[in-house]
Amino acid sequence: MEPAELAEALDIRLVRELSPSRAAHSRAVAALAAELCSRHAVDPARGFAAGLAHDLCKELPVATQRDLAASSGFLSPSSFLADKVVHGPAAAALLMRDYGVADDELLAAVAYHTVGRPGMGRLEIFVYCADKIEPGRHEVTQAFRDRCLSLEPRAMLLAVMESTMAYLREKGREIAPETLLLYNELRAIAPENRCQCDETALFR
Repeated sequence: MEPAELAEALDIRLVRELSPSRAAHSRAVAALAAELCSRHAVDPARGFAAGLAHDLCKELPVATQRDLAASSGFLSPSSFLADKVVHGPAAAALLMRDYGVADDELLAAVAYHTVGRPGMGRLEIFVYCADKIEPGRHEVTQAFRDRCLSLEPRAMLLAVMESTMAYLREKGREIAPETLLLYNELRAIAPENRCQCDETALFR
C-alpha cells in the first residue's frame, strides 16, 4: 500500500477508533511531520501516514496494546513498556497486520515516537518532534516551536528532547533508557555536557 493510500485509510479509521481530540492531534502531527519531510527531502506522504498512525492504539485497552506490541518486533531491549508508551509499538504492529506496511523506517517512526532511540532516521525524528510541538499542544509556546523548526533535524531533536526531559523532571516521571541513550548520543559532540545518568535513572 502506497503512503498516500495508507493515509486515506488511516484518516477514516481515526474517526471510528479515536476520540475527536485525539484524532485532531493525530492530524496535526501528520501535517507537521509532512511539512518537515518536505523541507528535508523526505517523502511527505510517509510523514503524513506515520503521523496519522502514531496514536492509533492509544485508546485501546492496555492489555490489547501490550498484545499487539509483543508481536511488533519493536520492543526495546530494556522492555520499557510503561502504559503510556506501549501504544507506539502496538500501532506499528497494527500497520503491519492490517495494512501490510513493510516500510521499516515508517514503522520505527510510529513505534518509537514517544521514547525515541539512538540512531533515529529523519522520518523518525520528524514524527517524534511533530508529536511534541504540534500547534495543538498549547503548553508549547510559538516562539519555542518556531525556534525548533528553524534548526537542522538533529539539533531540532535535541531541543525538543531537552524540553521534554525538563517537563518529565518537573513532574518526577521516569525517563526511558532509550531516551537517555539518544540524548547522550546527540550530546556526544560536547562530552562535557553529556547526561551523567545510568539507564535506570529517574529525573526528579
